[in-house]
Amino acid sequence: MPVLIDYRVCDNSPGCSAVRVCPRGVLTFNHRENRVEANNEKCYACGGPCSRVCPAGAIKWFKSMDELEAAKKEMESSNLSKDDLLEQRYGIRPGDPRELGPNLHHVDCENFRSEVLESDLPWVVDFWAEWCAPCRILAPTFKALAAEYEGKVKFGKMDTEECMDVPGEYGIMSIPTMLFFHHGRVIDQAVGALPKEAIKRKLDAIVAKTSKGVN
Repeated sequence: MPVLIDYRVCDNSPGCSAVRVCPRGVLTFNHRENRVEANNEKCYACGGPCSRVCPAGAIKWFKSMDELEAAKKEMESSNLSKDDLLEQRYGIRPGDPRELGPNLHHVDCENFRSEVLESDLPWVVDFWAEWCAPCRILAPTFKALAAEYEGKVKFGKMDTEECMDVPGEYGIMSIPTMLFFHHGRVIDQAVGALPKEAIKRKLDAIVAKTSKGVN
């Protein structure tokens, strides 16, 4: 039961979740080539957990090599861009995770404590990386929410490739991860490119609690 990697959208992350769940080592990360690879000689009918955990939808599982080859030809003839494919998967056009805006601040190892942990207002920090497709999906939603909650919650962006100490301290294993802080401690968290309304529910609950002086 072979798998096909759609390199049009694959993040090629060394920490690929699909590689981690593959029970027989069919999927591996080639450090020399800096990409995820599949050895279909090892593949068997495991049900395709690799395809279910891939956040970008790059791992596709098939019942036969004939089906795989047909899908491969279709990919090769497609003129869809990575952004087109991600928009199809998530229903939102990807944005630039580096982009800031009203009430959206750059946070790094140098200013994290003074800006976030010592703040009287609650913060939500998006931990991201440039290679991460779901991070790009989250970016426009996060930016829009930052403007909407100005004066109530501060929003920050931390590049996990630039600052590794803080993500390590908080045990961040997957990105994007949003951590919600108030008075120096984490009061909530969210993992993945969540829909806007799901994030708003968390923000509204935090605003309601902190406006009443509840930590």
